Amino acid sequence: LKSLIMTKLCILFLICSMTSVSAGTVFAEDLGTFPQNTVTGTVRDATTGEALIGVTVVVKGTTTGQLTDINGKFSIPLTGGQAILTLSFIGYTSQDVTAVPGAVLTIAMEMALTQISEVVVVGYGVQKKESVLGAITQVNSAALMRSGTTSVTNAIAGKLSGVLTIQNTGEPGANSSEIIIRGLSSWNGSEPLVLVDGVERDFSNIDPNEINTISVLKDASATAVFGAKGANGVIIVTTKRGSLGKPQLDFTAAYGTIKASGIPDHIDSYTTMSMLNEARMNDMQYSLILEDNILNEYRNPSSPLRALQYPDVDWFKEVSIPFAPVANANLNISGGTTFVKYFASLGYQHEGDFFVGLKDGYLDSRFKNNRFNYRANVDFSLTGTTQLSLNLGGDLSIKNQPSTAQSTWETLYMTGPSRFPAYFPAWVLEEVPDLDYPNDSGWRRAAAWGERFGNPYTNFMDGTFRNYTGSTVFTDLILDQKLDFLVKGLSLKGKVSLSTYYNMTTLTADYRMPDYFMKFERIGTDMNPWERNGQTQEVYNLPPVNINVGGLNTGENGGSDPGYYTDLYYEAALNYTNTFGNHTVSGMALLNRQQKNSVLDFPYFNEALVGRATYDYSHKYLLEVNLGYTGSERFAPGNRFGFFPSGAIGWIISEEAFFKNAVPWMNKLKVRYSDGLVGSDKARSRWLYMSEYYTQTISSVQYLREDLGANISAQWEEARKRDIGIEIGVFKNLVTFSVDFFDEQRSKMLLTPQSVTFLVGNSFKDLNLGQLKKHGIEIETEFNKTTGYGLNYFVKAIFGFNENRVIYKDDLPYAPEYVKAAGKPLGMPHNRQDDQAAGVLTTGSGYFETVDEIHNAATPIAMNLLSVG
Repeated sequence: LKSLIMTKLCILFLICSMTSVSAGTVFAEDLGTFPQNTVTGTVRDATTGEALIGVTVVVKGTTTGQLTDINGKFSIPLTGGQAILTLSFIGYTSQDVTAVPGAVLTIAMEMALTQISEVVVVGYGVQKKESVLGAITQVNSAALMRSGTTSVTNAIAGKLSGVLTIQNTGEPGANSSEIIIRGLSSWNGSEPLVLVDGVERDFSNIDPNEINTISVLKDASATAVFGAKGANGVIIVTTKRGSLGKPQLDFTAAYGTIKASGIPDHIDSYTTMSMLNEARMNDMQYSLILEDNILNEYRNPSSPLRALQYPDVDWFKEVSIPFAPVANANLNISGGTTFVKYFASLGYQHEGDFFVGLKDGYLDSRFKNNRFNYRANVDFSLTGTTQLSLNLGGDLSIKNQPSTAQSTWETLYMTGPSRFPAYFPAWVLEEVPDLDYPNDSGWRRAAAWGERFGNPYTNFMDGTFRNYTGSTVFTDLILDQKLDFLVKGLSLKGKVSLSTYYNMTTLTADYRMPDYFMKFERIGTDMNPWERNGQTQEVYNLPPVNINVGGLNTGENGGSDPGYYTDLYYEAALNYTNTFGNHTVSGMALLNRQQKNSVLDFPYFNEALVGRATYDYSHKYLLEVNLGYTGSERFAPGNRFGFFPSGAIGWIISEEAFFKNAVPWMNKLKVRYSDGLVGSDKARSRWLYMSEYYTQTISSVQYLREDLGANISAQWEEARKRDIGIEIGVFKNLVTFSVDFFDEQRSKMLLTPQSVTFLVGNSFKDLNLGQLKKHGIEIETEFNKTTGYGLNYFVKAIFGFNENRVIYKDDLPYAPEYVKAAGKPLGMPHNRQDDQAAGVLTTGSGYFETVDEIHNAATPIAMNLLSVG
């Protein structure tokens, strides 16, 4: 929370600068004289006694209300007898006060330091934190903003127990992290299900200023309602909404720099060529050994030209800058009356890059990304029992990058420092003219020879680039109707959501600049020392710039970017909650359906029936049952739907009288246990139960191919998850501690069979063959204190450990042990369809853990771990 002083200053500014009042709300202007039918009062902070400015005081059940003035005072007319006043203020616990006409009240409000975290977002709803039985961890907007990064997926790093984030690239506009919950789960991918405001959506481009909370659901009791999509965990993102009160304006702006880490030290050309001499001597290639005078030229060139002939190029220094600029700004406003509450936000983000690029007129080969975010969430109270909500949010991004066929980091790491210069400075043409083009001047690009990836500097400083424009729009229409007139505590909720996305190439250029060889032995002779790469007998003239307009992308990033989609989602839910003495019960029944259209593909369909029931006795004994009945189009009609039940129990021991007397300093001790089934429908083929013929074009020749054999009995992967949790709070939650022990047994894992006899003549689509087990522990502790002056400080620590083991995979029966997966940890799938790890890879067991594993690997694959940034 912000300090009390800053809060008061901000509220004072808003009261002084914003005077618009919505119709229907009554405000008393003269506080000097109070008539007998008026209730007056002063609102103060319960800890410091300071007057609170801008507290909303409303007569409950009416639109009559007022904000406290600069002295914390209010005056509200009462038309009848006794009434209840509702007081609410950001950062404080709301409360109801009974008042009668003519009364003079002094009201103390308690700060709610954990106001956001007291309500936890769960699947298709919210629950009070003390009644939650699932393994759920949550982070709020303030923690995200403290991260110092504008990428939400990077901002949650280290803030949520059991959540691992892996940033594979620092490329502007594509630097979001992979997220894994409680370790790797399947060779078909371990990515969790992500919901934004209750709808399956990508959240990587959302502005952190728009987010209210991010909840991570980890065990079966929390994820079973998502059925065949919840096995890898669920992330639920909720965006901010308006609250009762005058408009509050918030503006933030930041400028910073980011730096690449792990850049290796430069190895100079003298050392490199000396090592090459050693290698040649070991290989008895004595005729290729460089003489000492050549080695000395690499170490101490005798002239500037010799420095180009025997270069010592630090490629990282030539093509990069030490720091990349990052800037962002956000303007948002929130507020509301008893009729309408609103939150609106507008954000901007710019990301530069470490690498140099060419900017020459329309040619722009620099890495950069500009993103604009917008959001408007509005809640209308149409009647006392009817609420209509409208959400509109999205982003527009403009991304630019060089169009080089080479891998950025591989180019730098695998190009030697001694083969050719980065470029020829302008003075070279003045000292050594081009005899064929004597009027040429300026610097020239150096051609590469003898290196796999060419000249890194030329790759970046060439005229080839791609400019992309992408847009995402999320819209929700939600109607919430209370049905207390039928049954107390009953309500009906309906939602219709439409998500759209497109990505198109707006500008493209393949404008190749000439690059040159320098024949140093020709200098001073009649022969031209300059030779253009690809030179012919014709006179060369640089062609005009050719920049084209692209179109909709349908296979960018190796086919991972759909280019365009529309996603229609709708749900209807019946909710019930009521309290009978010491008994509190709740229930939910929900139906949802999703249709996603991606470019010209046949529409993707999913639907589900969801049920939940909870019971709470005297806030001590808790019970929860969740049911998910979900369907996936991936499987044959007979296997399309699956049933996923889960149950959880809990005991809040600290609510027992004997415990309060024995351990008064421990205000919270809660134990919980959950057990249930969840599933995953991820597989390599979209329809596993169908097989067809398709055409394939190779070297302009079209072939008719046979698809893999169909698997009509395929079904979802099934995971049984168990979790035991303990939550402790001492000294009024000054220190909190929680520990979770979890276990998972995954069966029916979908995999492509390897041991198919050659007599069949074909292989099959994924079969339910694999098995895996996983277990681990998560510990989270926090010290959180707020001083009497409103200063809040905290220290938080998270520890997690998990281990997985492949029980069965369709390994080849006579394969060497080192290539078998069974009995070994699951490697990390990294946007591939096998068990390769994101780093140095093996063919089946994941990360190399010992030197012996490296030596035993038959075909170690060059790693992509070099993508730092």
